[in-house]
Amino acid sequence: IEEKKPGWTATNVMRVYIEAASQAHERLNVLTEIMFADALKKAKELDDEFEKTGKVTGILHGVPVSLKDMLEVEGYDTTIGFTYKRHQPAPKDAPLVSLIRQAGGIPFVKTTVPQTMLSFECKTALFGVSNNPYDVRRVPGGSSGGEGGLLGCDGSVVGIGSDIGGSVRIPAHFSGCYALKPSAGRVTNWGIHQCNPGFEAIKAAVGPMGRSVADLEMMTRVLLDGAPELALTQTNLLPVPYRDVKLPTDRPLRFGFFLNDGFCAASPACERAVMETVEALRKAGHEVIDAPCKARQLRSRWSAKLTSAFSRKVEIVLSFLKNDPAEAFMCQATMAKSSHNFSRWLRSLYCRYVAGDEHAARLLDANCGKSVNDVQRWMDKRNQYITKTRKLLWEEHAFDAVICPTQATPALKHGETTDNGVLVVRTVQWNIVDSTVGQIPVTFVDPARDGLSEAWEERRRANNGSKIFERHLYGPGGLYDPKDMAGLPVGVQVVGRQWDEERMIEVMKVVDEALGPRGFAPGDFAKREAASRKVY
Repeated sequence: IEEKKPGWTATNVMRVYIEAASQAHERLNVLTEIMFADALKKAKELDDEFEKTGKVTGILHGVPVSLKDMLEVEGYDTTIGFTYKRHQPAPKDAPLVSLIRQAGGIPFVKTTVPQTMLSFECKTALFGVSNNPYDVRRVPGGSSGGEGGLLGCDGSVVGIGSDIGGSVRIPAHFSGCYALKPSAGRVTNWGIHQCNPGFEAIKAAVGPMGRSVADLEMMTRVLLDGAPELALTQTNLLPVPYRDVKLPTDRPLRFGFFLNDGFCAASPACERAVMETVEALRKAGHEVIDAPCKARQLRSRWSAKLTSAFSRKVEIVLSFLKNDPAEAFMCQATMAKSSHNFSRWLRSLYCRYVAGDEHAARLLDANCGKSVNDVQRWMDKRNQYITKTRKLLWEEHAFDAVICPTQATPALKHGETTDNGVLVVRTVQWNIVDSTVGQIPVTFVDPARDGLSEAWEERRRANNGSKIFERHLYGPGGLYDPKDMAGLPVGVQVVGRQWDEERMIEVMKVVDEALGPRGFAPGDFAKREAASRKVY
């Protein structure tokens, strides 16, 4: 638009994405609030102003922006999927939305979330089920599932999600787009609806989702540049604007990587995504080494146990349902809420002594009612875990970043996520540590290369993970089926330090460039669909 190319106006761009979002919604059911009329009006205002002055409003001039349905937009509902929140339009924009508008961005849709925003399955009583753009039988992820699905099929330019356990990374992994989880407190979270106010054990972060690293950088600049002024009145917000950084040029970058975490083995497809990234970085001249066993021991086993311990008190979350029927995963939470759950005790005994699964048993043991003293003790364990992990990865091994799987598998089918919520450990571990984490799409499931080979079985056995969860995924009739998953996107996490957003964006550029073109650029989804779209 700024270059005044023929046909390039904010209005024309908005019309294109209104059509794209409408088509995506028809197939995927990912939209909650339709703001097309206001978006076109704002686009016309930007065009008129540009015609008069010859200057763009900001770096987002005329860019259509999609928003997870947790952000308040003046005049529109923020239901987060609850029926009783209908017909309650927000009186003003959330500060984050105001920052987007000031930069010239135009919010044009809001997108679906799971019930209580604590699930991979993007389903609510109000809006129903959202689908994966690559296979409508499968989930787009959660909790920013509508964002992931919309961006994955080019229905938006850039979007905003949130992440307390993987909620921007898992949808990006399942739906084939990019995402950035900042450290908590780097981006304002005022004007955002949630289901567990005051929960501090694992902090949520608001972050951008897009179709390229450049998208993430552009939006992150907008979100961070407003922080100094907002921090004058808002709590827990770092008053630091976007800082331009340069990576070292006198040495190659030093990456660590790992495939398995000691809790649940990664599928062959997710392993391959990591190894393709590793080989691409090595070919580009960077140092990439297998993260030591000691580092693996610090990661998912403890993060799973800590997550279970902190998620025990679900009464507040359940209270948000009111008269809405509980989805399947919330029914499990309802069963677990008693402090003296006899069923939980029996299941723990079964896991430990019958199934021989100490991992699952310890999770159940940790998932019990806690006194104030218990909570303080677990918070101390959390802090020790954070310190040990940071010291090992960033001080002892001096990694610039760590490459690892996002999930054990690619996108699961609708209903299959109910009993597999614990697989969030691969992402939530970095929420506990409060790392900055990027999510990059790498490849697609290939049945010829992603089967359960004997070599993979040996690695799985060496992982010594949860027998129950691994059997559920990889045993007879297991959920991982590379033939049925053929063509699904597979991504990796690029993990950095706390408060490291700007540098991690530069690192993501290095990783993305090393991988090269691979079918995830804007417009590639339509080309792929035209060539091999599945119909169900």
